[in-house]
Amino acid sequence: MAILRTRAVYKDGVLKPTTKLDLPDGATVEVQINAHPLPGATDPKDALMDDEGTLQDMYAEFAEEDRQLSRTGLASYAATLRREEDRT
Repeated sequence: MAILRTRAVYKDGVLKPTTKLDLPDGATVEVQINAHPLPGATDPKDALMDDEGTLQDMYAEFAEEDRQLSRTGLASYAATLRREEDRT
């Protein structure tokens, strides 16, 4: 079995090799796809990761939520302990 490597362009539902393939008509082949991003295309997640200010703001917001939950949780726990002490 011969292994050939070439690039191809996907257009209108068809993979078109960028080089001539030395294969007989009707040959069955196995294809492995390693897609390359289109020039200028960006993944929205990458754009977010590149925006350091946005990440810092997001983490600051999470940190504040964590502090609020911690205070609420500790206050609730302290109130529960006081109620238990009052019963004894």
